[in-house]
Amino acid sequence: MRLRPALFLIGLLPGLTLASDLDEPLAVRESLPFNLLFLDQAPGGADIQPLSHARFSIGSVYENTMVATNDLIQLYEQVGQQVYGGRVDLGVLQMVANAQASRTAFIIDGETLRTTLRARVGIRPRLEIAVEAPFLMQSRGFMDPIIESFHEHFHMPDGGRDGFANNQFRAGYIGYGETVFLDKAPSGIRLGDVVLSATGALLVERPRSPALSLTLSAKLPSGNYRTLDGSGSVDYGATLRVSRRWGRSTAHAGYAYNVIGEWRLAPAVPLRNSRSFFAAYAFSATPNVSIVGQVLRSVGPFPFRSGSDLGKVAMETTVGFRRRLPRGFELEWSFIENIEPYYNTPDIGAFLGVNYRTRAPRPAASAPGKHPPNR
Repeated sequence: MRLRPALFLIGLLPGLTLASDLDEPLAVRESLPFNLLFLDQAPGGADIQPLSHARFSIGSVYENTMVATNDLIQLYEQVGQQVYGGRVDLGVLQMVANAQASRTAFIIDGETLRTTLRARVGIRPRLEIAVEAPFLMQSRGFMDPIIESFHEHFHMPDGGRDGFANNQFRAGYIGYGETVFLDKAPSGIRLGDVVLSATGALLVERPRSPALSLTLSAKLPSGNYRTLDGSGSVDYGATLRVSRRWGRSTAHAGYAYNVIGEWRLAPAVPLRNSRSFFAAYAFSATPNVSIVGQVLRSVGPFPFRSGSDLGKVAMETTVGFRRRLPRGFELEWSFIENIEPYYNTPDIGAFLGVNYRTRAPRPAASAPGKHPPNR
């Protein structure tokens, strides 16, 4: 596996004490497979790595997705199993697209594992640089029957899942004269588009002011766009983040704006610049455990078209915890769920991550009214 060499190298770094702050947001970005092709910064705090300090992390998001054009969902709710055996092929997707006034249709059905390696290094007192390398693995998955049973047991709507065959992989988009359709998951673990960024501190947190930072990012076309590992083009973005601590609580918020390049697999699709906003809250339940909750609102790069949810606002919530382990290791885990009725977000997912840091972190807040030392 390609991840093993990277983990081995991290373990050899001198002076690594393997620790990090407990009150950061969880690094879970909007994860619809089509949107993963393009740049969008994950939620994060406004703090900057101190000069000559570094932070390393590895985080994996595993999500189940079953989303499609409204009319395709409705068709399969009625006759999907009887007429099509629950399976969607290119002919069916083309038929649905032709019936739309916009001549567009899409489907994303499958499960995605996205593992991201990140490194952040302080190169000046108020400036850090970072690199992010994602690795993707997609499959038919195993969660469809479990999700359907859960919805049935609790009498919850299932978004038309019953009409589709379980544990299938489909990724298709038709529109603007372009056709993208994969009915077999790409094999193996594949490198996605690498992101380079630089973050500067605009404000350092003080007793009466929050921390404020600005990040400039560029996504490079290092992934194979033919297998949905990247867009095949360069994207640029800027992210503004703010963080404020009081007692054992920390609040974060951030806004990102991304200038999107061409989707080389479907260059005629008129993509728009994307935007996202997050708000997060972390509570230090003990000196070694924090509970984190956050909401992510995003508008992806796909244009709004009648009958398609891809252009609508997507909302996801993430709730989890972060725990400091013996020898300085830190573990984080969260549950991911969509909170909008639109078919433009993964249905359910989980995040697991480990963080490392070259120096000891700021002591956790332990009493109301006390503030951490300035960096």
